Amino acid sequence: MNSTNTAQKPQRVIALTGLIGLVCLALLFAALAASINTKPYMPPKVAQKYMEEWLIESARRVAGEVRLKHAQAIEPFYLRRDYQPVWMDSYELTDAAKELLQVLRETAADEWRQYGYELPTLERETSRLSNLPKQATAVEVLLTDAFITYADQALNAELLPDTGEGDHAIRKVSAMANPGTRISEEQIVNLLAESIRRNELDSLVEKLTPSHPGYLELRKQLNRYLAISNSGRWYPLPDDLALKAGERHRMVPHLRWMLSQYGDLRKGALSWLFKESEERTLAPADHETVDLSRPEFLFDDTLAEALKSFQQRHKLKDSGELDKATLGWLNIPPYQMAQKIALNMKRWRHLPRELGDRHVMVNMADYRLQLMNGGSVELDMKVIIGNLQRRTPVMAHKISTLELAPTWSVPRRIAVNSLLPKIRRNPDYLQRKGYQLITQVNGVNQFVNPHDVDWSKVTARHFPYRLVQKAGSDNALGTIKFLFPNNKDIYLHDTSQPQLFNLEKRALSSGCVRVEKPRLLAEKLLRGYQGWTRNNIDSAIDQNRTTRVKLQDDVPVYLMYWTTWVDEDGVLQVRDDVYNRDLIAGRPAVNPVTL
Repeated sequence: MNSTNTAQKPQRVIALTGLIGLVCLALLFAALAASINTKPYMPPKVAQKYMEEWLIESARRVAGEVRLKHAQAIEPFYLRRDYQPVWMDSYELTDAAKELLQVLRETAADEWRQYGYELPTLERETSRLSNLPKQATAVEVLLTDAFITYADQALNAELLPDTGEGDHAIRKVSAMANPGTRISEEQIVNLLAESIRRNELDSLVEKLTPSHPGYLELRKQLNRYLAISNSGRWYPLPDDLALKAGERHRMVPHLRWMLSQYGDLRKGALSWLFKESEERTLAPADHETVDLSRPEFLFDDTLAEALKSFQQRHKLKDSGELDKATLGWLNIPPYQMAQKIALNMKRWRHLPRELGDRHVMVNMADYRLQLMNGGSVELDMKVIIGNLQRRTPVMAHKISTLELAPTWSVPRRIAVNSLLPKIRRNPDYLQRKGYQLITQVNGVNQFVNPHDVDWSKVTARHFPYRLVQKAGSDNALGTIKFLFPNNKDIYLHDTSQPQLFNLEKRALSSGCVRVEKPRLLAEKLLRGYQGWTRNNIDSAIDQNRTTRVKLQDDVPVYLMYWTTWVDEDGVLQVRDDVYNRDLIAGRPAVNPVTL
C-alpha cells in the first residue's frame, strides 16, 4: 500500500508541474497579446519636453530642416495646452490628422503655386512614425503649422482658380470687397482652439474643404492617377502608333494595361489570359523577338470597346481605333492628369456648400447646361460660351427675372468694333436688322435717322450714339433673356443663330451664355407662375411683346469651368481646355491633340 502511494506521488508532482507550466505559458501569451493590443503611451511631460525643443530651443526648425511659418502663434497655443498634442494620439495620427494630410495632398497636387505645407517632410515623417517622442512631436508641430497655412488660404479665398482675368475688366471689382475683412492668423488659431474645446476638430477640417459629391468623386480619381504615376510602370506609347481591331503589335499589352488602369477596360472572364503580359513593367525591346501570334498581342474587340470608352470620356470620335488624337490623350503622363484633376477640384470652392435643391449648372468646358432638381437632371441642353477674347467668367448667382422678346442695348465695344464697319458700308443695315440709333440732347434720348449721319466722320473714338435692337427674329439675344444681377453684364439668352449649336466647339459669343432650348428652360423655371404657361410664353414672344417676368423664387445659377469631372455614372470625364485655364506647374497645359 505504501509502495503504491510512493509511486503515485512523483506522477502527481509531474502533472502539477506540467499544469503550472501550461498556466504560465497561457499567462505569457496573454501578456504578449495585451502588449500587442495596448497602444504605446506618451507621458505629458515627455510630449512637453520635445515640443518645447522644437518650438523654443531648436531655433524653430522642425525635423532638422523646416522653419515654422507660424511659430509665434503656435508656441503660445501649445503653452496654453501644456504642450499636449492635437493631431497625435501618443504615437499615432488621429482621424483629423489623417483627413488633414489627405486635404493637404490634394490641394498641393496641382502644383499651381507654392503652398507652403512642407509636404515632403510631413510625408516622410508620418510614413516612418514609431514610438519615438521626438519624431511624433515633430509631426504634431508640422501639422499645426501646415493647418494654419491651409486655413489661411481657404478662408481668405486664395485657393480659387479662374479669377483675375481681364476679359471683363471694365466692371471688374476685387474679390475681397473689403481688404480689412481678411481672416487673421490669430483668428485661425482661436478657431482651432475652440474646435478642440468642442471636440470638433474633424468637423473643422471638413468645413474648410468642399464636401460636394462631385469633389469627393474627383478625390478618388486623383488618388487613382497618383497611384498609377507612383507605380513606375507607366510610359508613353510610340508617337507613330496606329491600331485597329484585328491587328497585332508588341505594344498591345501595354495599351491594355493603360486602359485597365484608367478604368476603361473592365476585368473579364479571360483576364487571366493576359495577366502575365499586363504585369510586364517594360515593353519588349525593339531587338527582342516576340511571338505576335500569342493572344496578348492581338488588338481584339474587347480592347476596341475599352478604347471607345476612353474616347467617349474625352469627347473624341469613338471609333475604337487608336488614332492620333486618342494617342495624344493616352500619352499624357498620369501625374499631369492628376494635376489637372486637382486643379478642377479647387473649382468646387467657387460654389456654396448647398447648391440649392433646384439650380442651373453650366459647364463651359463641356458646352452644356443642366437644370438640376433634387439631384436629378430635369433639363439638359447645349450652350455657346464666350470666345477666346471675351471668355465667360466663372460665376455663382441667382436667376431672378426672365425677359421675353427682349430688346438689346448693344455694348459700345461691339457697336464700334463689329457693327460700325457694316454701317459705313451700308446705313440700311441698321434698319434691316432692327437697330435704332439713339443720341442724347440735353440729357434726353433722341432717335436719329441713319441716313442723316455722315458716317465717314464717325470713328471708334468718336461714336456719340447708342444702338438698341428691337425684339424680333434678328435680335442677337433671340427670344428670351435670363437675368441674374452681376457686375459684368453676363446673362443667359437665346440666339438668332441656332445653327451654331451644331458645331462641336462653341466658344463663339461675346461673354454671355447662349442656350439651345430657351423656351423650354423658361417654362421649367416659371412652372406656371402667374399663368405663365408655355402657350403664354410663346404668345408674348411671337407678338414681339417685350415682357419682364419676376420669378416666384430665384433659382441659383452656376457658370463653372470643369475640364474634368465625374458624371452620374461614376465615370471620369475629360475635356479640352478651351480657355487655357488649366495651369500645370505654372504653365499652360499641353494640348494633347497637337502631340
